[in-house]
Amino acid sequence: MIGRGCRRGLRRMSIVQTVLSSSHFTVMTQDCSYPRVNCGHGAGEPGRFLFTRRGAFSIQVGGRNCLARPGQAVFLGRDVEYSVTHPDHRGCACCTDVWLDDEWLDALGLEGARAPACLDVQHDLHMQQAHVEMLQGMRRGPDLLEAEEALLAVFNGLLGSMPKRASASGTARQLQRVQEAIVANPGENLGVDSLARVAGCSPFHLCRIFRQGTGQSLRQFRLQHRLGTALGRLGEGEDDLAALACDVGFSSHSHMTDAFRQALGASPSDLRERLRESELKGLRTRLLERREARLH
Repeated sequence: MIGRGCRRGLRRMSIVQTVLSSSHFTVMTQDCSYPRVNCGHGAGEPGRFLFTRRGAFSIQVGGRNCLARPGQAVFLGRDVEYSVTHPDHRGCACCTDVWLDDEWLDALGLEGARAPACLDVQHDLHMQQAHVEMLQGMRRGPDLLEAEEALLAVFNGLLGSMPKRASASGTARQLQRVQEAIVANPGENLGVDSLARVAGCSPFHLCRIFRQGTGQSLRQFRLQHRLGTALGRLGEGEDDLAALACDVGFSSHSHMTDAFRQALGASPSDLRERLRESELKGLRTRLLERREARLH
């Protein structure tokens, strides 16, 4: 999916496109589908953030696993060796890959001996929408200074919203297995009994540790994943909203519309038009206003 591995394979199925680049950052899109070849690498690569628009993939760094999915970004440190696996090995995964120079990494507190090699950052649907808006705005060829300011506002919003939660290693592995099962089967309403078998614990224990570890119920997590995936496709201009609703696991177009209105205050068609007209200056202003409201 990421790095140089998929691009080296003779049967590569990864399409990498550079959207915008400056002296401080490079924003790329990566669309990866089956079959995948030698996913992973890291040596000689800069620090980067990965925002997922569709699908999911797990990044292994040493003994740590980070799940990249709509609703959870992943940071990889500079020169970190990693490998990648896909919960839905035949599905398509699409992400926005943002490479950063050392100056920006340092400004974000992600450079130096104490910086994490791999970090997953859970975020809400508003940040998922901001990520998709940022990408669409950059595709319009903006002024580089305006793009840098918008990108920094996205990172400040992302890192400022990090939940202060920690799970024991055994519990973290249980939670990751459950999350991977949900994102690998977006159209299925897997019950708590089935997910508890995946985790290897009782349904009651799973519900408790899942909420403690993620801040969400199982139902909330599944709904956010469906909406986050739909947002990514709306950003690409998805026309058939009924088919989109079915693909991401909603029972109908109206069901998806109600869920979007409740979560983001807008219908899918309204969000699609908003994303088509993304403007980075307005995005930065909204992110700063949201940050100020959170601080007060």
